[in-house]
Amino acid sequence: MRYVWHFLTALVLMAGMSPALLAQCSGGSCGTGGGCSSGGCGTGSSSGGCPTGGCPSAGGGGGVPAPKKMGGIAAKPQPVTSGGAAPAKLDPAKVPSWAPISGTTLENAAKEQLPVVVYFPAENESDATFYGEDLAKLSKEKAVFVKVPFNADREKSVFDEAVVPTSKLLSDNPSRDYGIAVGKATLIVCDWFGNEHNRFTAGIKAPELATFIDKVKAKAEDRNKKLQKNLDAANTAWTKQDRKAALAAILKNFKDDVVGLDAQEGSIRLYHEIMDAAKSQISEMVSKGDKDGLKNLSKELKGTDAAKAATEALKKLS
Repeated sequence: MRYVWHFLTALVLMAGMSPALLAQCSGGSCGTGGGCSSGGCGTGSSSGGCPTGGCPSAGGGGGVPAPKKMGGIAAKPQPVTSGGAAPAKLDPAKVPSWAPISGTTLENAAKEQLPVVVYFPAENESDATFYGEDLAKLSKEKAVFVKVPFNADREKSVFDEAVVPTSKLLSDNPSRDYGIAVGKATLIVCDWFGNEHNRFTAGIKAPELATFIDKVKAKAEDRNKKLQKNLDAANTAWTKQDRKAALAAILKNFKDDVVGLDAQEGSIRLYHEIMDAAKSQISEMVSKGDKDGLKNLSKELKGTDAAKAATEALKKLS
């Protein structure tokens, strides 16, 4: 603690302030101007400090301002600017073009295969945080930019048990479904379906962001190829009436938790085909009172909607 005091004293002396004044100002957040103001203390004050014996809690003047608080934790500098502080009055030409979060927006992005940049601002963040000519240009030429309003709710969704992947961006709470930390500005680079490829919570400049945007198409194609291998295996197994193997391959694709890609859409169609056949089988077993058959079917279809249906049917028979 003694070393910290010596260090602060040295800083004060360099700034022309007395150690006594520093002691009166909370957090050392005092300025070097002439007199006290609403923002801090000045060394020219006749009383040698603030009239109340200390600085306002906001700090100010030429010293170090008190850190902004978010949920009781000092906020870190927020990310993503194109360089330099934005002026108080924003230039419309430097404001990114924000598209609404909607099915139409994603549909249009998919037609042009335009990556989607999703921005999650911190609490009480101003429009000046994500701002600049280069960013605005990216939003008009290379990608679709969308901004998700700040939301501190991370309560588990009633749809978390759903087997088939659904759009995170079009959900009722994208911040929760993308796993965004509360109070931390986050930028996600996605494909045109909203599938995440890159995430940033530290500063990134527009030129660097552009390089990640340019890589999205190739990454989406690679991801689709991997999904297609599993879909091919599922189709082969289902042709042989090997339902268990077909579902195992499909569920691998679902675990990747992406939507929209051709191979994933094919996996979803095959899944529903298998589920429809299984539910018809369940109905037959229920009509026959086949409890053992329902038990075995529930085990075979573990992790699927039909497994739940078999379990519920068994309860009714019991």
